[in-house]
Amino acid sequence: MRKWAILAVVIAIGVAGWAQGGVSPLGLVPVPNSGLSVSIWPERPQYRVGEPAKIYFYVSHPAYVYIFDIDAAGVVRQIFPNAYSAGAYVGAGTHVLPDKPSYQLRITPPEGTETLQIIASTTPLAFPTGDPSNPFPLIGRGLEQGRAHVLGLVPEPGCYATAWTTFTVLPRETYGAWPCPPCWGMGPCPPCFGTVIIPPGAGWFCDSEGNWHLFIGECPPQAGWCWYLGPDGHWHLKFRICIGNCN
Repeated sequence: MRKWAILAVVIAIGVAGWAQGGVSPLGLVPVPNSGLSVSIWPERPQYRVGEPAKIYFYVSHPAYVYIFDIDAAGVVRQIFPNAYSAGAYVGAGTHVLPDKPSYQLRITPPEGTETLQIIASTTPLAFPTGDPSNPFPLIGRGLEQGRAHVLGLVPEPGCYATAWTTFTVLPRETYGAWPCPPCWGMGPCPPCFGTVIIPPGAGWFCDSEGNWHLFIGECPPQAGWCWYLGPDGHWHLKFRICIGNCN
């Protein structure tokens, strides 16, 4: 069963693309609704276990919004509203989760294909909002149980709109011991001696003031020197020079 850490407020999400048409994972029947439309998408197309993530969603009109995560084992959890953001009513336009600094979304197991589904309703629905011990309420321990719960609470077709997207959770990045970057006499050398234990895709960035920063992901976009460990296990050097306003 998925573990949901309260301190980091961990959610398993990763995305492989939009679900275009097909059958709603939660059993809802999409019907034309000229007054309300919704969509949902991830910040990135895929994530590894342990990485932070963001979810974006759009509603054409003010509505009560409910978002569900269906993991690779079929477990259904409500990720919005939740114990840290209990208000389901949102205005028209694009929104992002997490919507408050009090919680974070981070990828957790199990690995495999998952689904995010959003329901927007013109009236409030009786879904739970969770509590600090269970911030993301369990809707069903299996997909069938989750469908039954949701179908028992949504209004008749015409009063809501729904959309969904599938996603893939990849294994956690493997850390290893690597020799420090070979400076080759080019640029400043990072504060590393002997070997360093980091995953591929990590490295050091030296800003324009000479301060070093360890990062995981991509080289920061501002001016400076960047040593990063590529997936081939070799160090690479990038640098960026800014003239004028580089924001």
